[in-house]
Amino acid sequence: MDLIGKLRSILGHQSGKREPSSTHERNTELEGKWLTVDHPYFFGHANISPDKRWVVGCDDSDGSSLGGHRMKGNGRVILVDYPSDRIVYELKCFARPVDAAVSDSGSFIVHDCGFGSALSGDIIAINTSGDEIYRRHYCANIFNIGLSQCGRYAAVQTANADNKDSNILEVLDLQKRQQMFTVRPVGTWADCYLFDTNADGELCQLRVNLRDLGYFRYSTAGEFLDAESLQIAQLDKGDYTTKIMAAQELLKTDTTEESARKALSVADTALTQGARERYDWGALAHRIRGESFESLGQLSDALEAYEQALAMNPKMGVLRRATTLRKKLSAKK
Repeated sequence: MDLIGKLRSILGHQSGKREPSSTHERNTELEGKWLTVDHPYFFGHANISPDKRWVVGCDDSDGSSLGGHRMKGNGRVILVDYPSDRIVYELKCFARPVDAAVSDSGSFIVHDCGFGSALSGDIIAINTSGDEIYRRHYCANIFNIGLSQCGRYAAVQTANADNKDSNILEVLDLQKRQQMFTVRPVGTWADCYLFDTNADGELCQLRVNLRDLGYFRYSTAGEFLDAESLQIAQLDKGDYTTKIMAAQELLKTDTTEESARKALSVADTALTQGARERYDWGALAHRIRGESFESLGQLSDALEAYEQALAMNPKMGVLRRATTLRKKLSAKK
């Protein structure tokens, strides 16, 4: 179904009318990230289990609008056994179901962002019979979620807010109905999660995928296990913003000549990758270059770098350093 066809289907559903069905024999169809069901009619975002058997569809709509912010009118969630083209059940108990994750057993979790405009959201765990087995309310918007292949463990990451639920990474044991750990995530927000379990199904570690950087581990107690590997990846693989922040941190934590040379190289690369087009990031990159040159004893180069930083952003905070270096260099002449 093309985009126009999808829109016609949506509008037809809202008005109680349907476009004539296609000649395909299936009742359920996956098309990219979307699930369409003919009977009962359903169109929504598709979430697929690792073994490709189960599909959970989420429709953030009350049936008469396109969804989004509102004060009433529940959305719909549907569980499909896709290879057998069978609808297992449909649930209409969620306010605004915007995301889900489904396990190989057919159990799943739903992100319900709720009615109103408050920064909040619920994670609800549903078993294979369609019963709610766990619910956790967050006083912050939920950024993303993940579910283990077995369906026992869930990961939740929240966005910024002005309370204790702001910017946290949390792992839930749905079988025991409790939180395993809650921490401030290290690095950027994760794109996806892998749950490593032993032969008894107990969680051994959580791996988070940080975009363009790779997978990094947390222990079952929430300890971040790959700080050194992450720093190396941020310096070598990140975009220019990630590189600049990592180089700045490197200079703060390691004062060796080797680190200064590494930070200098990273800052130079960041400038070629686009930082020089930004007055803020470009100025910070030049500041890092200046600090690196200064650590290496290359004072003329350091002064030049500081002056470039100030030319891009006079508030970069290196005016005093530049003045001091200028006096030192003048005294040597």
